[in-house]
Amino acid sequence: MQRVVITGFGIVSPIGTGAEAFFAGLEAGRNGIAPITRFDTSGLDVRYAGEVKDAPILADEDERALARRDPKVGFALTAAAEALTMAGVTSFSADDLIHIGTSLETFFFRDFSLSGQSGEDALRRQLVTHPWCLPLDTALVRIRKRYGNPGQAATNCSACAVGAQTIGQAFHAVRDGRFALALAGGFDSMINPLGVGGFQLLGAPATGEPQDGAAFCRPFDASRTGLVLGEGAGFVVLEERERALAAGKTLLAEIVGFASTLDAHGLSAPDPEGDGATRAMRGALADAGLPPQAVDHINTHGTGTQLNDPVEALAIRRVFNASWERVPVAAVKSMMGHSIAAAGAIEVIACLYTLLRGMIPPNIGLDKTGAGCELKHVGRQAEAFAAQCVLTNSFGFGGQNASLILTQAKA
Repeated sequence: MQRVVITGFGIVSPIGTGAEAFFAGLEAGRNGIAPITRFDTSGLDVRYAGEVKDAPILADEDERALARRDPKVGFALTAAAEALTMAGVTSFSADDLIHIGTSLETFFFRDFSLSGQSGEDALRRQLVTHPWCLPLDTALVRIRKRYGNPGQAATNCSACAVGAQTIGQAFHAVRDGRFALALAGGFDSMINPLGVGGFQLLGAPATGEPQDGAAFCRPFDASRTGLVLGEGAGFVVLEERERALAAGKTLLAEIVGFASTLDAHGLSAPDPEGDGATRAMRGALADAGLPPQAVDHINTHGTGTQLNDPVEALAIRRVFNASWERVPVAAVKSMMGHSIAAAGAIEVIACLYTLLRGMIPPNIGLDKTGAGCELKHVGRQAEAFAAQCVLTNSFGFGGQNASLILTQAKA
């Protein structure tokens, strides 16, 4: 088996677009959650989200037109370009793979308005109007148009776990020698009437107004009231380690383990015993050939919901039963919200921040740890920490779970 390293990454997020801006946002504990500006939310209870404020960097008017109709396409193209440029990739070959993930293809509604309406019946009537759609592979098609055809290309759609799953599956493909290089990650924007309204119908998001001076997204906190939607894109370039060294590339981190599991417990509720999350973390450790004690930092899924946070904490305490009290954990959704299909990939890049900068991002929404959420939480300030091995979790609707393990890249 080949060793697999990250040689480039690209990021679009509510706290900064581009590597340096994103890292600065993490270190500062920047709050990217604010009132929604993209459409009129006066008929909704959900009015806050993590919107991307930086305009995507796109090649031509055709791409800009696509991004106006579907923002996530612009996010994907911007993040892909940064990742490939950082890795020194100008075109794809038959030895390469593109494996990226997103969520819904529906994004734009003709004459959609909830102004002057109230109640869930009105919301449901609006959500069955005829939207404009772009295929889920639109971003993939545009990436191939820019950089040529790889040996294989795919768009995956598996809810909130997909960003981590595409990176993990690409890691296995390169490790097994099927491809020499892969572009992988996730991109999404649910900040539209279908996304925000649909989540409201599920009862998952936080509603109302944030308390004075308090973060609106509050993972693991006793006062948490629900998730906050975000958006963005995160892509990484994976390469076989010896090839990257021979080409004189900078090794940013090494991926050493990945596992994905399925609870199939319910549409949006996790298995209350955290069985799938437990198996995902244990599977990633087994894949890496590492004991739990080797992990010295965990990036949590940490959505800020009443159900998910204690289940994840329970699973972490079970897997790391001998070490969890000394392993610091982060919850970066407190700053950005939950970017659904992009979340797992964005949080892999947050792990790169920890490995490269020696800092763990803060949980800016944590004041008092909630019952059942006991872990070694990093609080409102980023903390200096020389991590050697980090694990990141991504859990999604339908009980989909993914865990990835990254380590310092040793030349």
